[in-house]
Amino acid sequence: MTLDDVLARIDADLIPATDRLMDLLRIQSISTDPAYKSECDQAADWLVADLKTLGIRAEKRITSGHAMVVGHVGEDLDDVPHLLFYGHYDVQPVDPLGLWNTPPFEPQLEETQNGTVIRGRGASDDKGQLMTFIEACRAWKAVLSLPQRSGPPL
Repeated sequence: MTLDDVLARIDADLIPATDRLMDLLRIQSISTDPAYKSECDQAADWLVADLKTLGIRAEKRITSGHAMVVGHVGEDLDDVPHLLFYGHYDVQPVDPLGLWNTPPFEPQLEETQNGTVIRGRGASDDKGQLMTFIEACRAWKAVLSLPQRSGPPL
């Protein structure tokens, strides 16, 4: 199997991947507004559940602010190289609402002169990028396997 096989898998899974992104975009995880604290928790829980579908040992960790999501691949995590990926599941407020052509938490596909785009709060910062990484891991795992290491440190 090659990288081309992984890229073909990404293309083949575009519709379910887009559906997962749209589900995350519907969660009103506005972190700067205390009224949306439960939605921020819901987004963290959603990510934990999604990562678990990949076989990642994921958990929500409570912090003094909003929860963070941590996931591990592999068994022996002591004294081995680590890779940290950072992405956030929260979004900025949607005000002023009058500047939106569609409701911000009802994401939609829109045809533009530059191709199809997703319109919705968080589609480009940062839920879209976060899900791009997760979907790349999903395709990689389906074709090959997620990198992991066990044994003595390098």
